Amino acid sequence: MKKLLCGLLCLLMLLGCASADGYLYSAKGDNGLWGHIDEAGNWVIPPKFDDASIFFAEEDYAWIQQGDRQGFVSRTGEIRLLEDTEDPLVDYFSNVWIVMEYYGAESEIDQRAGFFDPTNGVYSGLQWALVREMASDSRLIAVANDDYYAQWGYASRDTGELVIPYRYGAYDRGANFCEGYAAVYTEDENYVIQECYLLNEAGEETPLPDGMQFANIYDPCVSEGLIAVADENGRVGYCNTACEVVIAPQFAEAEDFSGGYAAVKFSEEEWGIIDHAGNVLMRTNAPYDHYMQNGYYVLPAENGGLTMCHVEQGELFTLQIENLVEFWKPERNGLCIYKTHTGDNYRCGVVNMQGEIISEAKWWLPQALPMDDHYFSGFLLVQDPDTILYNYINERGELLTSLPISYALDFNGALAYVVVKQDDGTTQYGYINQQGEWVYSWTE
Repeated sequence: MKKLLCGLLCLLMLLGCASADGYLYSAKGDNGLWGHIDEAGNWVIPPKFDDASIFFAEEDYAWIQQGDRQGFVSRTGEIRLLEDTEDPLVDYFSNVWIVMEYYGAESEIDQRAGFFDPTNGVYSGLQWALVREMASDSRLIAVANDDYYAQWGYASRDTGELVIPYRYGAYDRGANFCEGYAAVYTEDENYVIQECYLLNEAGEETPLPDGMQFANIYDPCVSEGLIAVADENGRVGYCNTACEVVIAPQFAEAEDFSGGYAAVKFSEEEWGIIDHAGNVLMRTNAPYDHYMQNGYYVLPAENGGLTMCHVEQGELFTLQIENLVEFWKPERNGLCIYKTHTGDNYRCGVVNMQGEIISEAKWWLPQALPMDDHYFSGFLLVQDPDTILYNYINERGELLTSLPISYALDFNGALAYVVVKQDDGTTQYGYINQQGEWVYSWTE
């Protein structure tokens, strides 16, 4: 059975969130074993594990491996090894550890699954066939009673036990709770949807109006108190959490709300932006902006280039750069990443909300997709396409370090994990601070 080597994979999944307890970083000691250091490079948990992950934000446990057994260690050094399986597959998804064991081929056939909650140390055991990865912040997590034609219920992350019985279908995976509600449905014996509900965390169901289904069958979600629904003719509107229609079905497509606004399509050729009352604030035949969020959207400029706009502020600035193809929504720091494309090659740069170039479009981004934020602790991780080396740029577009970094991860709190190949053929691994200086490293 193939084990998942989580040490490096866990480093790949570091989260850029603040923690009241502070980060503890997994590091390798002189004895060749792993432990945890603080942001000053001091050992907090001495190196005694064969592998280990970081302590994620606001979490009291981190993954470890000792010999052929996996488990978890607390911030105080308490070790909890998994006991009910000899060879689990353990992986971290969005604030929960999923534990799986395969009895046959490595697929969703003949598998058992459970979860470990790193905020409280609760382990469910391998009670289910499937557990929802990429869980929400709810204290309930979707679990399935069958490995092929699954019905889904919900388990408590505080007790590890089933609290809402198996009864719900899923296109791909059990629905997450969003803002206290999960968008669920029941099916007949032929897997045809019978009824759709908003389910609260007490297990109480509120049905959608007759003839309506959730517009997004893949992963429907309540956003800002509203959820997109479709009528029998396929027209889309919105219901509130009481399952009352508040914006009548009238759109061809409708997105989740963010910052008080949602993008909608009136037809294949026409789209716009609405508010919570359904008022149309913007309507255009320009190419659809898939990245519209918080009222920001992008339109083609008359003389080439792209214009960043806001539904209330109008046109903000226009950027006219050769081969410009995308703007992403403004980051929390007010900067905006833009993307150029020539053939199979893309480059990214940074512009401020006055249209001033902060960094030319000359970088690859390891996180090359739009997301909530690309700047972690004030730094953007970039890669030079010519040298294939990594670096970080600050909010002024300045490079952080002269180290020839061959691999790197985003900053998490005060430190970032980097790898540097040395001239003598060895490789230096470890953490640098926000001044670009080594805080702790080891060489192999």
